[in-house]
Amino acid sequence: MLSTRYEDGSAITATDLREQLRTLLVAGHETTATALVWALYRLHREPAVLERLLGELSSAGTDPDPAELMKLPYLDAVCQETLRLHPPVPIVLRRLTGDFTLRGAPLAAGDTMGISVHLLHTDPAVWPEPRRFRPERFLERRYGPFEFAPFGGGHRRCVGAALADYELRIVLATVLTSVRLRLAPRFAHGPTPLSVPHTITVGPRTAITFDVQP
Repeated sequence: MLSTRYEDGSAITATDLREQLRTLLVAGHETTATALVWALYRLHREPAVLERLLGELSSAGTDPDPAELMKLPYLDAVCQETLRLHPPVPIVLRRLTGDFTLRGAPLAAGDTMGISVHLLHTDPAVWPEPRRFRPERFLERRYGPFEFAPFGGGHRRCVGAALADYELRIVLATVLTSVRLRLAPRFAHGPTPLSVPHTITVGPRTAITFDVQP
């Protein structure tokens, strides 16, 4: 990578490369892993949803091509619903390039303002029964970028969004078709764990555990 060149012939510096790799590691690993845990948690709390998804995965064959898995509508809906309820990055921040008034509050160029992704994703005016895990909502309609934004928005939208979508679906499908899991009793019947900050992301306060079934 250090030997590659930009269009003007210049090279990336070792410092810039290090920072890019650090971003890839932190923003592209922990976020997807956290979303995967939440997806498994939600699915094993909703047997009907899990059964429907397993049926769809079974119809795809014993060794489906990853590209075919990406076309499965209910798998996509489950992943989208997981990201709606549990966005790994809880707030999208932007630095203003000009003066702006936000709900009556004057802001100046250089100020930072943000959007709470969780509040956006649980607005009852957009999401009926907003606290309920119901993937079917993503089969019933498409949501715009001002309603559903797990990867931020605008020209600063997460550059890894496509990869994150791909790996979440492939890994979730692989886990569900490879092993049978059961939530530990405290998670199967207790309240949903709180999300707390972990570096730049948020995740469950305590590790969510599963038992592997024979």
